[in-house]
Amino acid sequence: MKDLAQRAVDTAKHAGADYADARVLRVRNQQIQVLDLSPKSIGDRTDAGIGIRVLKDGAWGFASISRVDKRSAEKVAREAVAVAKASSLTAKNNKVKLAQEPPHIDRFETEVEIDPFSVPIDDKLGLLLRINESILRGKDIVKAIAVCRSKHRHQFFISTEGSEIETLITTVDATYTAVAVKGNDSQTRTFMDFPKNAGWEHINSLRLAENAERIADQARAKLSAEFPAEGKKDLILDPFHMSLTIHESVGHATELDRVLGYEANFAGTSFVTLDKKKDKFRYGSDIVNLVADNTLKGGLSSTGYDDEGVQCQKWDIVRKGIFQNYSSTREVAPLAGYKRSFGSGRADSYASLPINRIPNLSLMPGRRSASPDDLIADIKDGIWIEGRGSWSIDQRRLNFQFGGDLFYRIKNGKKTGMLRDVIYQSITPQFWGSVDGLTSKKYWIPCGIMNCGKGEPMQIAQMTHGSPWVRVRKVQVNRGKK
Repeated sequence: MKDLAQRAVDTAKHAGADYADARVLRVRNQQIQVLDLSPKSIGDRTDAGIGIRVLKDGAWGFASISRVDKRSAEKVAREAVAVAKASSLTAKNNKVKLAQEPPHIDRFETEVEIDPFSVPIDDKLGLLLRINESILRGKDIVKAIAVCRSKHRHQFFISTEGSEIETLITTVDATYTAVAVKGNDSQTRTFMDFPKNAGWEHINSLRLAENAERIADQARAKLSAEFPAEGKKDLILDPFHMSLTIHESVGHATELDRVLGYEANFAGTSFVTLDKKKDKFRYGSDIVNLVADNTLKGGLSSTGYDDEGVQCQKWDIVRKGIFQNYSSTREVAPLAGYKRSFGSGRADSYASLPINRIPNLSLMPGRRSASPDDLIADIKDGIWIEGRGSWSIDQRRLNFQFGGDLFYRIKNGKKTGMLRDVIYQSITPQFWGSVDGLTSKKYWIPCGIMNCGKGEPMQIAQMTHGSPWVRVRKVQVNRGKK
């Protein structure tokens, strides 16, 4: 892999490139899905190829090929240079200038105790079948869906600046859903997936089968739950729910390429414009600290280096409620006055150009030793929300609506009865400004997102969003169904 990447870079330089980097990548993906008591799909696929991007006279050229041999490496390098030369004819005053990054010669590998690909298919199937069998024993349960995934990503990156970086990343994930039906009504409850860069030991730690009966019982209970009363309510939000709220209202909003308008053609721009950094914009209350950390152990974006050869880092996005920094790539960082990229340039394939992606981004826990029960103690009228549900947010990441997976009414400091079909609406700075309670580090959970879509053609990325339990005051609550 190293020899092929070096050959591609050398060929591009000989063909006239001012800068070049090559990635030789091999990815193995395995997914097993069980529907009720039968395997629905078993997939095990390996993709490999070479991607090379070059700069010539301030313009990008990119090319890729699904073969990994010397002749292909040379061919794709010459194609990338030809594209860059053609693109430079229209660059004019929009020439690309990369942020500085020292050369790195390194190797990074995910810590793995049990290689997930060493676990027999029969063992994985057996686990999923036991889960579904337990779910289907529940009253009014008509369907059970269980899935587990394993991924191994092996890449070698070389650039004309002298970087030689090998990365080996292993990711595992598992989840399941129970579907309950009574009359004309149906409800679902999902065991929240907890993807992590780790080995199969992580899946063993989740106690998947032991929780199946509880998931089925909760799905059935949702059928007879009451609708919420609409109006302003105090909310208690669990870490799995918060992971999506963080992702949509902070993660995407603070991607620098989106702020600069690069993403306007697909998923919108951002309200966190460049003046917000200069003017010390208040993103949330004083206890809101949002930290990007691509060095987080087990984090889905913890890859040692990004796909531009920038070393993974830790930095503040929001500190004590005040906006601090964006995520960035080497191309966009200088446009906001940064001398160095924060290392957020990632590609989902050898055939994709690295783009600005959300890092491991987490809401940090509170400093005092508070539990979820402590947070609800002074709530007279509120709602407790667990897990992810429906969501909607405008293109500027400002106005949003979120649902969840499980809901309880809070009356006079106590959870009283289950609710159903709850959604809440807010505006990003108002929502984060209404946060007035966080649990301690003991209750902080690093939840993951495996399917973040961005770009045209769309790329899929993964990242971790850790969070404590959160209390938010006076948020508008509506019914998801009438």
